[in-house]
Amino acid sequence: MKKIILGVLLLFVLNCFSQEQKDQKLFYSFTMNATLARNTNYGEYDYYTGEKDRNIFAIGAFFFRNGIELKINKLLTTGLKFGLDYHSESGILALPYYIDTKITISEVDDDKFYISGGLGKLLKISNSFEKGTYYKIGIGYHIATDTPHLFILNLDFHQKNFADFEKGKLNSLSIGFGMLF
Repeated sequence: MKKIILGVLLLFVLNCFSQEQKDQKLFYSFTMNATLARNTNYGEYDYYTGEKDRNIFAIGAFFFRNGIELKINKLLTTGLKFGLDYHSESGILALPYYIDTKITISEVDDDKFYISGGLGKLLKISNSFEKGTYYKIGIGYHIATDTPHLFILNLDFHQKNFADFEKGKLNSLSIGFGMLF
């Protein structure tokens, strides 16, 4: 029994110190996105600052996304994502969960330019959250650093189809920043 344990331990140690560098296959990602909307208070007097509101645009929605990504090959990455969306202008909360797929357009070292698409559903956990379907398409860029994580920049188009919404759909274009571990 001691010889078997010694043999397995020796093989494990040799594998850990081999010259070949292993490519990581499983990642965790977290992104924060925001959309710009027309400022409905433009030109009105703001009692808090004591001046007229001169901002043409205001942040219309926040999206928080996190999930697991699996690198299939150099061209394709897929993953399962979960998020929280808040549309401040319309007061809508949504919890999307979806399958996200990234197709690499260009890759230099660890920097990667890609297109992505997602398909999923909106989870209704209480009366505050909306139920429906979720679609996403976008472009993004992974920026390599000296540390083991990467930075993410993305531009995404989101479409939410709500079951109990008078217009039925909510479309938004967001810009995001995040990290990949």
